[in-house]
Amino acid sequence: MPSFTDISAIEAEIDDAFDDNALTRLPFAQGIWTLLSVVEDHHFKIAAYSPLEENQAATYVDGLMNALTHPLRACYRRAAKGPHPFRRILIDNHYELANEWLDAAEDYDHFCSIFPLCHAGQIDIRILDKELIPTDWSATDMSYEAYDRLVAKRDPKEESVLDANLIRNEVRLAMRVSGGMYSLVFTRRLMDLLQSAFGVALASRHSLPKNWQFSSFSLHQYRRIFTCLQAMAFAWFTARQLAAADGAPALAFASALWTPRKGALVAKIEKHTGIERFAVTEVLRYLTFGEVGIRNPDIAIQPIVDLTNGEYAVSPFVLIHVHAERNLCVLLNQIPTERKLYSKLVDQKEQQVRLETIASLSGLDLDFRHGQLTDTDIDLAIIDRKAKACLCLEIKWFIEPAEVREVLARSEELAKGVAQARKIGLAFSRSDERLMSLLDIDQSYDFLSMVTSVNFIGRYQIQHPEVPITKLWHLASELRKRGQLSEILKWLRNRSYLPREGYDYNIREVPIQSGEWHSRWYGIAHAKPTAQR
Repeated sequence: MPSFTDISAIEAEIDDAFDDNALTRLPFAQGIWTLLSVVEDHHFKIAAYSPLEENQAATYVDGLMNALTHPLRACYRRAAKGPHPFRRILIDNHYELANEWLDAAEDYDHFCSIFPLCHAGQIDIRILDKELIPTDWSATDMSYEAYDRLVAKRDPKEESVLDANLIRNEVRLAMRVSGGMYSLVFTRRLMDLLQSAFGVALASRHSLPKNWQFSSFSLHQYRRIFTCLQAMAFAWFTARQLAAADGAPALAFASALWTPRKGALVAKIEKHTGIERFAVTEVLRYLTFGEVGIRNPDIAIQPIVDLTNGEYAVSPFVLIHVHAERNLCVLLNQIPTERKLYSKLVDQKEQQVRLETIASLSGLDLDFRHGQLTDTDIDLAIIDRKAKACLCLEIKWFIEPAEVREVLARSEELAKGVAQARKIGLAFSRSDERLMSLLDIDQSYDFLSMVTSVNFIGRYQIQHPEVPITKLWHLASELRKRGQLSEILKWLRNRSYLPREGYDYNIREVPIQSGEWHSRWYGIAHAKPTAQR
């Protein structure tokens, strides 16, 4: 077994090998522009040129977003910042460097899972020459991880797809095309149309209480600014599709990345939203890669980049696909002055989740209870009086984990929820007077206690055979579909909510490399449809 020092030295060597790309030796603006423009090319091809199926596209988007952060961080650390000139043209060598780096980032992202798991004692690593051999995962039940990968983060029925046809004509009128380059003038008419076409759809992706107040802005202000920025980015992507269809060179690659002047963007958002300039400036600062003291920035969390030449880099791919509120919560939790404010608001959110769940199940002739027991509490009990069935929910609302350290931390939080659910199950088996009185049930009821999480059900190590864990929207959706709580109890006990290997998903071994070091890891993918399905 290699020592901690050996593993840490290899980890540092792999980090340095990944960071060593010629794009970091270009001016910062040129390197970032190239990387994000190449990503826009990937986005254009999967969304417009040769669209992928929905589940394939979702997997592709997640993989590309995770990979993108690593080269951006390397450029942020190493490249020369400042008002250096750069060329907005397709440079074949630069394109290949970016493409190869993004491919390498997928391998590197796997190493970024292996090492934290090793340091946490979750896996072992053997070293053979220049190969790292991690613990074999084939004996592990991967269905729980597959659930988190394949079951949507939110109810798909509540997700609104943006339709470019609603704005296409107005975008064409607002476009300026010259020498194979295009730009988009965000006229008042276009901005008003973006609001009427997409305002409701984009706002529906937000569910946190809008009256939450942070140091420099409210959640309401953040939401208005972010959705405005998203709509503008979508319009820019629509303009690229129009320019490419009209025969622009290289599918309009040179204009694919939106690079507004910083002051002009602030002024435009201020004018359109009516939000004071200070709040707009602060929200954009929080959303800027590496700002507000973030040491290891993530493009999904801070989705715009200051090119350090007076312009922002705004990637339509990134803006369209990020989960704004989830990522804001991650960001606030990394800022000491905001963390205290945010933590005080979490209890409010859990109360709101309970109310939303009850409202979503109205009309099903169910009873709902919650309250304090002796040494725990009932977050929500769903009771079918006629069928004499009772399901107690331990509700967990936390920031959805994005990387392995967060996955481990959130899994521990869920493990605590499992312990609480087992306490409630034990109380029922003992006919605890306080529990029976609170729920108004008796031993004739079919009873189950479980954990529901808004977005993540945890690693297999924390699962318990007596305590199912599902995403809350998934449970509520299934209950609405089946209509009978007794059927849901069977569904949960049988673990029918979990995807099945070989039927719903496949595990594939992935060879990975960074510098001279090789290893292997795994990937989870949707199983291909078969005649049986």
